[in-house]
Amino acid sequence: MKITDVEIIVVDIPEPGMMDKSPVKPGALPLKSSIRHQSVGSEISETPHCTSPQIVVLVVKTDSELEGYGFGWGTKGGMRLAHTIAEVFRPELIGNDPLDRERLWHAAHRADRYGGLASFNSYGPLDVALWDIASKSANLPLYKYIGAYRDRIPAYASSPFMETPEEYASLAIQAKLDGFTAFKLHPPGEPDLDIACCEAVRSAVGPGFVLMSDPVGGNYDHQDAVKVGRELEKLKYLWLEEPLYDHDIHGLEQLTHTLDIAICAGEWNSDVFSKINYLKSGAADIIRADVSWTGGITGTLKSAHIAEGFGVNCEIHMTVLSLMDVANLHVALAIKNCRYIELPYPDGASFGIKNPLAINDEGYVLAPTKPGLGVEIDWNIINENTVAQI
Repeated sequence: MKITDVEIIVVDIPEPGMMDKSPVKPGALPLKSSIRHQSVGSEISETPHCTSPQIVVLVVKTDSELEGYGFGWGTKGGMRLAHTIAEVFRPELIGNDPLDRERLWHAAHRADRYGGLASFNSYGPLDVALWDIASKSANLPLYKYIGAYRDRIPAYASSPFMETPEEYASLAIQAKLDGFTAFKLHPPGEPDLDIACCEAVRSAVGPGFVLMSDPVGGNYDHQDAVKVGRELEKLKYLWLEEPLYDHDIHGLEQLTHTLDIAICAGEWNSDVFSKINYLKSGAADIIRADVSWTGGITGTLKSAHIAEGFGVNCEIHMTVLSLMDVANLHVALAIKNCRYIELPYPDGASFGIKNPLAINDEGYVLAPTKPGLGVEIDWNIINENTVAQI
């Protein structure tokens, strides 16, 4: 079997939910600039940039009847991601066997290193598409093809950025009513306000409900992070995520040694090799990985297995992409050292597929049963909102 083509389709999300717009914080203004693009056989045209979130749909075609799918993150515009994939990574795949995932993963790293100058997370959706093809060829759901550990996993509701403690508390109550057994805030990033938000949520949902907080690098200095962490310990939060920027290895190391609450980090230093530094130095009690930002399923599995060797959990980070979150689910079902699957809440990450992830009555997400990723692409809505093909 050989790869014959990689189709790259840039698509607007016509009715974005709150989480489709993430990581835009309250008060942020959308950009109004335009970009010029040219599809094969077409004239140059203008496409609005960032007036709507976009996804990049990838179709890896083979000389058999099988093809694989991946979605790329285009929150701040999909064209740059599309061109990166087309110019740096597509040439590495065409003509090769799609089952040679490990070799192609390393070839992509070399292409990036030797002049590609690409964000390696742009390879993630291609790797997902290769795993999709492989598991379809074996006629197995992807998690079974990897090697299943379980067939269901609890989910936590992951909030958008909001402004007041009351908003976070109201959303957490709704998540609990909807059947979630855990909730994570993305608070505004101001220490005192963040503490107030976390207090309001704990008061709203009660003492037995699992809670986490993620200021996404925030504006904390080291003293702020300790202060917030101490308060979250009193509130019985499960973890504090990205209290400092990911590159601040020293600060994160100090926090893990100072605080009792688990420190979760390594999301933005997303490649598997960077995560080793967190594990070696003790800069995180929990590391993050996902199929979008960590070089696909291959990179995410490597990250999880390395973490397992250190006795550390690898909590799978949501991609804010419907298809990629399904791929995340397959990985989470195939590893032991992951407690939860993260789902964007209250909406978002559903565009482009007909059966997005959802919890059952007990707060679990169940394994897909069909071969490959096990989802149906919604080609009608993708075709209706396509702005470019490269």
